[in-house]
Amino acid sequence: MWIRFLSALGQYRVFSTRDVRKLFPDMNLMNLVRWQSKGYIIRIRNGWYCFNDTESSENIDWLAANLIYAPSSVSLHSALSYYNLIPEGIYNTTSVSTKKTNQFTTTLGVFTYHHVKPELFCFGQTLADVNADMGRGKVSRKIIMASVEKAILDFFYLYSNYDTEKEIALLRLNESVVNEALNDTFYGYLEKFKNKALDKRISKMKKVCSL
Repeated sequence: MWIRFLSALGQYRVFSTRDVRKLFPDMNLMNLVRWQSKGYIIRIRNGWYCFNDTESSENIDWLAANLIYAPSSVSLHSALSYYNLIPEGIYNTTSVSTKKTNQFTTTLGVFTYHHVKPELFCFGQTLADVNADMGRGKVSRKIIMASVEKAILDFFYLYSNYDTEKEIALLRLNESVVNEALNDTFYGYLEKFKNKALDKRISKMKKVCSL
C-alpha cells in the first residue's frame, strides 16, 4: 500500500487527508498514523502532511504555508529576504491572508499570517516555480508569493512601527533592489492601498535609500 501511496502522492510533496480520500477512497486513514510513526510522513497540522524527505526539497515550508492556511501568499520578511531586500536570513515563514491573523508552530517551522482586507490581497502576487528531485524524478509545484513591489508595500502597511527614517534605516534595505522596485507597477499598487500613513512611510523609505 505504501508504494502505491508514494507513487500517487509523491509529486504533491504536501498533501491533505482530502487528497488521500480523493485518490484512495477506501483507504483506512489509520495508515497515515502508522506511516507517521515509522517516519515516512510528517504531520504538519490539521490533516496536512508532507513526505519525510523534505531535506531535498527547496522551500517546502513556503509551499506548506500556502496550503495549510488558504488563501495566503508568502510576503513580508520572507519575501523581502527572498528578493535580497534585507540582509538577514528569515527562519519563520511570513504570509498575508484574508483570514484572521494567526501563527502555527509546526514540525516544519513557525508559520505567521497577517490579515489583510480582500481588496489588498488580490493583486501583486506571483507564482514561483519550486523544483526538486525527490528521488522520484523532478517535480514542480507553484508557490504563491508577493511580487517584490507588493512585498515592500505589505511590509510597510502592516508594520506601522517603521514610521521614522531612523527605524527604517535599521532595516538596512538593499538600495539597488529598492530602486528597481520603485516602478510604475509599484506606484499603481500603492494607490490601491489608499492609505496616507503608508504613503508617508514610503516617502521616508525613499529618503533613507537616497532615492
